[in-house]
Amino acid sequence: MTPELEKKLQSCPSLPSPTNVAIQIINLANEPEIDLYSFIRILNCDPALASKILRIANSPLYPYCKKVESLQQAVLVLGLNATISLALSFSLMKSLQTSRGTGLDYGLYWKRALLAGTASRVLGTACGLAEIEELYLSSLMQDLGMLALDQVFPDLYNPPELDQTSHARIISHESQILGVNHAAVGSWLLTQWNFPDRLRLAVAGSDDPSRIPQGDERAKFVYCVSLSGKIAEIFLRDSHGTYLQAVREDAHTSLNLSSAGLMEVLEATQGLLPETEKIFRTDLETWTEPQVILEKAREALVLRSLQTLKEVQELQQNNAAMEAKFHNLEEIHRHDPLTGALARASLDKYLEASFKQALANKECLTLVFGDLDKFKSVNDTYGHQAGDMVLQSTAHLLRSNLRTTDSVGRYGGEEFVLILPKASSTTAIMVCERILSAFRNTTHEIAEDKRINVTISLGIATHTPDQPYPTITDLLHDADEAVYYSKIHGGNRHTSYDKIQTEQSV
Repeated sequence: MTPELEKKLQSCPSLPSPTNVAIQIINLANEPEIDLYSFIRILNCDPALASKILRIANSPLYPYCKKVESLQQAVLVLGLNATISLALSFSLMKSLQTSRGTGLDYGLYWKRALLAGTASRVLGTACGLAEIEELYLSSLMQDLGMLALDQVFPDLYNPPELDQTSHARIISHESQILGVNHAAVGSWLLTQWNFPDRLRLAVAGSDDPSRIPQGDERAKFVYCVSLSGKIAEIFLRDSHGTYLQAVREDAHTSLNLSSAGLMEVLEATQGLLPETEKIFRTDLETWTEPQVILEKAREALVLRSLQTLKEVQELQQNNAAMEAKFHNLEEIHRHDPLTGALARASLDKYLEASFKQALANKECLTLVFGDLDKFKSVNDTYGHQAGDMVLQSTAHLLRSNLRTTDSVGRYGGEEFVLILPKASSTTAIMVCERILSAFRNTTHEIAEDKRINVTISLGIATHTPDQPYPTITDLLHDADEAVYYSKIHGGNRHTSYDKIQTEQSV
């Protein structure tokens, strides 16, 4: 607040102020040790206040098996701190209601205060707060600054276009005209009256509780006060679905209250309205038509739940579609577009994974390096399109002659690598014999009336638990050495790396 505004407030003779009894209660509340009998003497100085305390102690708000007949019993039933907060609530309401300005709709103002106080009791219980009556007092007082601003600036709330049932519009109007809103003014007033810090903080944050860090132990208290005002507004206006959804989202974000939980709070608040009317002698029921409002709220929240469910389902469907697209793209990139064999990057990963699995399980792993014989002459003689057709046919022949557990990848050009998990050297030789036979007996169609025969050279290297390889690179290198041996010895054959080593030893 600006110094100029504070000066205006301090110099205003009709500014709201507590009664003498309220001041005594405030001073007593700030004492480190409260004397019970001193407090009861203060209450006895105001018979109307004492009767209200007795009435609320005997109300359905505090179910007690016996009728409470004395203030001492009332304090025992309600608790000392709760009784002090209630006494302040009644005393302040009585004194502040005598103040009258020009532009503020006082009937609407007090109905909002009482509805917010009633809702705060339910919210505090739902959120596990112990200071219910202190929360009640804070909720009653959260718009106190409006009374002060109405006295200092008589025309502030006069504009006919200002909808006083919408607190958001009131706050926006105050900020636009004064550069400050009533929450700050209310907090300032409570400071002048020496109210406890938590109540001042709750009033200051009632318009925007997000100013209070989530980790602050007082945050839940402030959020309950702020939300109580918004719930009061549901009963005060013809709340459309958008406003109800905003309250629902606020309840969930600030207090982790579900839609069903919010509906329970609204219903419990509506159930307490008759008792609030009796205590404060204010007509709330006929004016607000709460049952109709609750039906609207229930319908809006159900529609929102269905809409949220639909949005979740749509998101899930979109996510599934995106995953399918991603999977398809991954498959496309995983395989060589010409031959359908594993592409080089995927082949390298698969080789590494297969080798790790063989090591972990102490199993055999055989790699077969395949290289088409005299493939360059096919490209030179018949063209690259014919060469591509031969490569496609080669991949098909390799796959059709492997076991179901085996894989084939294109290493580069006309070179292929076959991965044979759990295959011994003997098994690999049988697979290679089958492949060689298939190539010898197959002609590749390269044009409508043209077919050619192409053979393949194979090199075998086997990792075993007894004769392990240190790395997959070493195993692949030896398979490459073996296919080179097949090539220089005429091709159209297979060679095991073990055989090369044996010959070299001899």
